[in-house]
Amino acid sequence: MSNLSKIRRDKMIEFLETLKEQHSDDESLIAINQIEKELLSKRYGLVWEEHEEAVDVMMRDNIPVFTEVKEREICMAPGEDYNFLLEGDNLHSLHLLEKTHRGKVDVIYIDPPYNTGNKDFVYDDAFVVKEDTYCHSKWLSFMSLRLNLARNLLTDDGLIFVSISDVEQANLRLLCNEIFGDNNFVANLVWANKEGGGSSDSKLFRIKHEYILVYAKDITMIEIAGVNISNEERYKCSDEYERIRGKYYLQKLGMGSIQYSESLDYPIETPDHTYINPKDNNSGKKACWRWSKDKYMWGLKNGFIEIKKDAKGIWTVYTKQYLNCDNEGNIIKRTNRPMGIIDEFSSTQGAKTIKQLFENVAFSYPKDVKLIKWLLQRMVKKNVTVLDFFAGSGTTAQAVLELNKEDGGHRKFILCTNNENNICEDITYQRIKTVINGKRQDGSIYSEGIPANLKYYHTDFVSKSEEYLADALLDHVTEMIQLEHGIKIDDNSYIMIMSDDEADELEKKWSEYNEIKAIYVFQDVLLTASQEVLFGAADMYTIPDYYFAFELREAGELW
Repeated sequence: MSNLSKIRRDKMIEFLETLKEQHSDDESLIAINQIEKELLSKRYGLVWEEHEEAVDVMMRDNIPVFTEVKEREICMAPGEDYNFLLEGDNLHSLHLLEKTHRGKVDVIYIDPPYNTGNKDFVYDDAFVVKEDTYCHSKWLSFMSLRLNLARNLLTDDGLIFVSISDVEQANLRLLCNEIFGDNNFVANLVWANKEGGGSSDSKLFRIKHEYILVYAKDITMIEIAGVNISNEERYKCSDEYERIRGKYYLQKLGMGSIQYSESLDYPIETPDHTYINPKDNNSGKKACWRWSKDKYMWGLKNGFIEIKKDAKGIWTVYTKQYLNCDNEGNIIKRTNRPMGIIDEFSSTQGAKTIKQLFENVAFSYPKDVKLIKWLLQRMVKKNVTVLDFFAGSGTTAQAVLELNKEDGGHRKFILCTNNENNICEDITYQRIKTVINGKRQDGSIYSEGIPANLKYYHTDFVSKSEEYLADALLDHVTEMIQLEHGIKIDDNSYIMIMSDDEADELEKKWSEYNEIKAIYVFQDVLLTASQEVLFGAADMYTIPDYYFAFELREAGELW
């Protein structure tokens, strides 16, 4: 796949013709012809007209930074890590997250604009309509920038889930194949939206379903957690092992349907000391047992075998299929593989949740909290960082908080959204606040609350022409440290040292502190030998130059 537009490719080919005139030696001409052949060769994949966004252009002369809105901090779980809500264009937020969370995000869920042409996709401050001949290329340019950054954030065993409709599903699949690699494609889940009418056309089809594309950073390292079994009621029998193995059901050891093997055709002694063979449990037809003789003897010794007469008085051999134990004796949580079609959950329920949280607030097509929880549960780990950079109304945050409460997990979320029509302030933030403290904005009770911590940042910019650029960027380092480590620099448990004088002051007052967990030291600070020993009682980190090193080098300054 190539993202080169035809215009750019033609210009390159034209330039190659100029090079041919300037270089007549065989070696150069062979190399130029090979390059020309590559440019002209047909490629499989997407080719689109690239577009540059104003938010991207802005970074030519400005450096995005985060500024904390301290009055919106929520601390309802002292001692716990912080979650983060990042207000601003998600392209700027992703660039900053690449500095703090490269390779550290376990799961990403996004619900990007579907580009339906019905005022759902804004590109450079204007809605993209169906009549726009560049509507698809604008969307692909928009998504390509963000997904490339998103891939950099994922852990090696990380997953990304992307909701999409059939308008851009095919294009998105090819785009993700290029960015994540088609070998890292996990699934194209179909969400059969349970309720609602769906779009309809009397001449065509009524469409209710959507898609969720799933990709891995490295598919060889992921494990998809199973779902609850659908036939638990089948496990009815009890024995002396029930407390550990759970209940069980019986399954015949003799199977006529499997390929015959002589080694699996052996006699088994019954309780009355007669012997039966596999064919005796298969209406006299040639058959074999499912287990080898050694495995059978192990099963008999360990209580996995039951032999009893059937309705016709024929001794029949069964194995016990336990709910919480496999046929090797390992204690397990029995699950089924998740289906590729999700026929639960609904956008109608998502809208009802919004109404329960707010009065007189309408939000178009919010995802069902239960759907996002179901997706997050496909991660085996419960101590993960979850990113949603198209956060909308904040469904992902609510899903993370509720899921932690339900299964005792320690998931943390980072949400990114713009503040168009005050959505970040009035909807996303207020929703998270309500779920955490259990009270709606008007003070009425929503729930018992789910204690958690939150920091609210908005995106600012520092001009690259700033006279004291390094100092201006240092003013925003606190936000970066807090974001990277999930903490609050409170000058008590977490302390920053930005100068030698501050190090000396901390040394003098060290006895006044009793709960210092971590100290973050600016790289230009020279600690004395005594300070190294004293401060070493806490975790010490050097404030990294990678936060803004590239920008400072580009400007000719270094910390």
